[in-house]
Amino acid sequence: MKSNEKEARITILCSTVDSASQNIKEHILKMREWVPLNVTGYNWKELVCAYSSEGFWLVEIDAHHIYQDGIDRKLEACGLKTRLIIVASKHKSKDGNRVLTAHYTGNSGNAEFGGHARELSHPAPFALKSILINMQNMVKDTGYEVTMESTHHGPTDVSLPMVYAETGSAEEQWKDPVAGEIAAQAILNVKEENLPIAVGFGGGHYAKRQSKLLLENNITFGHNFPNHQLDKLDLELVRQAIDKSNADFVYFDRRAMSSAHKEKITRIIKDLGLQLLRESDITDMQGLPWHIYSHMLRLADRLCPGSRLRITNAFRQMINDTTDVKTEDIQIFEMDEGIFSEAVSVDKKKVIDLLGMLDVAYLERDNGTLPGIMMCKQGKEKASADMLIDECIKILKEHYEIKYIPEEMTLYITEERFNPELARELGVPPGPMFAELKNGNPVTANGRIVEPLMVYTKTTRRITLGNTITLK
Repeated sequence: MKSNEKEARITILCSTVDSASQNIKEHILKMREWVPLNVTGYNWKELVCAYSSEGFWLVEIDAHHIYQDGIDRKLEACGLKTRLIIVASKHKSKDGNRVLTAHYTGNSGNAEFGGHARELSHPAPFALKSILINMQNMVKDTGYEVTMESTHHGPTDVSLPMVYAETGSAEEQWKDPVAGEIAAQAILNVKEENLPIAVGFGGGHYAKRQSKLLLENNITFGHNFPNHQLDKLDLELVRQAIDKSNADFVYFDRRAMSSAHKEKITRIIKDLGLQLLRESDITDMQGLPWHIYSHMLRLADRLCPGSRLRITNAFRQMINDTTDVKTEDIQIFEMDEGIFSEAVSVDKKKVIDLLGMLDVAYLERDNGTLPGIMMCKQGKEKASADMLIDECIKILKEHYEIKYIPEEMTLYITEERFNPELARELGVPPGPMFAELKNGNPVTANGRIVEPLMVYTKTTRRITLGNTITLK
C-alpha cells in the first residue's frame, strides 16, 4: 500500500465500533471517487481498509480511536503520508441533544478514556473552525446545534494536528443520514485559513461562548478547558496547551469562571507572556491583521494600563487599504490635555462621534474617561492632531464664549456660571428657586423679581495649545 504521493494528505479516520463513524464514512464514500488500497502486510492489527482520493486518505480500524496513541506513526509506516488527521466519531451525552461538534483530545488529569495523563494532543485550529462553519452552514431546519466541545479523552500521543468531527448525542443521531451527510460534507470541504488562535478557559463542556466567537469572528481556538478542569491546570499544562495550539492569545469565559480561577490562570499566562483578550477585543479586531492589533493592545496597556482600545471604522479601513502594513507604521500622539478634556466634559458623545470620523484609534479608561492618547498611521500624526483641535474648538463654541488667538496658540474660554452667593445676597433661598434660576427663569424673592443675569458671574480660563505630538 506504499504510495507514490509526494504531498502529505488529510487522513480521515473511521472506526467499525462507532456507529456514527460508520454513518459518516458511508456518506464520504458516496461523495467522491475512492480507490481501495491494499492493506495487507502491515503490522497494524486493527487496520481494516484504506482508500485514496485526491487530497485525502480514508482509513478504517476495528477498534475505538480514542485508544490509538501513535496513530501518526502507524499511518507513516503504511506509507500514508499525512499532514492532518480528522476523526469521524460520535458525541455521547445523557442530555440527548441533537448536536454536531468538533473538538481536540487531551487529559488535564488522569487518562480514563485513552491517551496519557496530563498530556494534550496537537490541535488543528484552522480545520476545527472550517468544520464547524461548514456544519453551521448546513444545519438550517435540521434541529441540530453546532458547537465546539472542550478538550477531552485520548489519543494524546500524536505528533500531527488532529481534530474530531462528531454527531450526537445518542443512537438516533449517530445513525441519522442527515447528520452523517452534514458531517461528511464538513470534513471533505475543510479549508485551512491562517487566523489568530486562542486558548480558551471557562464555561461548560459545550463551549458556548467560545463557539459563538469562533463562528462570528476571524479567530479560531486551540485547546479549551471547561470549569471542571481548571483546578487541575498549572503552569506546565497551560504552557503545553499554548505551545501545542500555537496560540496567539488567551480567552476567558469570564461570566462562567470564579474569581479564584481567573486570578490563577491570569498569573500563569502573564508568566508565559501571552495576552488576555475580552469578547469586545475580539469583536473589535475584525478587519485588522493580528500582528497590528496585538501590537496596538500592548501599546495601550503600556501607555494607559487597564484602558480599552477603541478602533474607528476609518482607522480600520485605512489599515485595510494599506498593503503589507507593519507595526512601525502605527504611531502614537497625545492630544493637548486642556482643550481635549474641556471638549469631552461638555459633550463626550460629540467628541467620540468626531473621533469616529477620523482614521485614528483611541483609548478609553474603564471609568469612561478619555486620556487623549491616539494611534494613527505614520505621517498622519500632525494632521490628525490639528483637525482634532479645530473640531474641539467648534464643540466648545457651542457652549462657551471662545476667543482663539492662533499666533499665540492660546484659547480663552469665558463661561457664565450660577453664583449661589449672589442669589443669597438678593434674598433667594436655596432649593427650587435656585433650580429655576439655573434653568434661566426669573424668580420672586421677598417681593423682588430676581433675573438670572443678576446671579450669574463670568469666569475666563486660559488654555495654551502646545499642539505637541508626543511620540511613544
